Amino acid sequence: METYCRYVSSDFLRQSPPDTEVKKNLNQFLQQPKRMGPATHAALSRALLDFSNQLLPYLTEQRYAGRLIYGGGDDVLAYSNLWEWDKWLWDIRECFRGSEDPAKEFDNQGDYWRWNKAHRDDLSSRPLFTMGHKATISFGVVIANQSVPLAIALENLWAAEDEAKKHYCPELKKEPLKDAVQVRVLYGNGNILKATAKFEVFKFWRSLLELDLEPALFEQAAQLWQQHPVPTEDAISVWVKAFCLRRDALQSQPELKGQFEKRLEDFLKALWSQAHQPRNYEKRAEQRDLEIQKWLKLAAFVPRNRKITICWGDKS
Repeated sequence: METYCRYVSSDFLRQSPPDTEVKKNLNQFLQQPKRMGPATHAALSRALLDFSNQLLPYLTEQRYAGRLIYGGGDDVLAYSNLWEWDKWLWDIRECFRGSEDPAKEFDNQGDYWRWNKAHRDDLSSRPLFTMGHKATISFGVVIANQSVPLAIALENLWAAEDEAKKHYCPELKKEPLKDAVQVRVLYGNGNILKATAKFEVFKFWRSLLELDLEPALFEQAAQLWQQHPVPTEDAISVWVKAFCLRRDALQSQPELKGQFEKRLEDFLKALWSQAHQPRNYEKRAEQRDLEIQKWLKLAAFVPRNRKITICWGDKS
């Protein structure tokens, strides 16, 4: 909720009460956060209904090839696929906050989402309420091998959501602790890869996957960071240039190399400043370096498992 001064007209604010005591009390009142009144409560309920009953099913099952298991208010349980899960997750987050639609199918003027194409029977033609640009949402995501029992996958899913909500970043004092995602990869041999970050960091990580790069490149970056992590944020740019300079696969593609350098640098700087940091100061640098390695390993895992081989004709 904003302060009361954001909800009154500008003409009212320009008018000066003749009584100085009244003016002082009024200014103090206008700086107070707005209370939850009946109208605001009704708008909140409508926003949660529009999100869970209309926008969430459309994004999950129409825009992307997923299945919505449960959507109640701000609680979401769904499954997607290896080819679209990151795009789906980002679209859900932007929809919840009323931000710009990545697919340009909805107009987000005024923090509402309104369908701007031909009318659909499964979507209302009126502007659909969202929670607003200051809202946050946290997610737990599990990518499980087919040999992993469903009970273990669900247990990790709930644990991932809980740890995402507890994301702690002291540098963002004015930002909420939430608005984070934790991705867990459950391998068939029992190993688990856990990567946690704010959604703003997740945005830069997704941009790396848009480039046509060999997955081994990210594994090499993770290995080099483990051996030679940078001591300060200012050294990230030099580290990235040195890493790319020694990659033969990038030398023949200068345009791709430039894009990769820029996106990798942006991702590392974002994660450097917004990584989960324990209350114990001595462990913060170690935790940050581990998170960087985990996200780079995840960046290698995802495109490697997105490749599909289709055989045509009769092999016999």
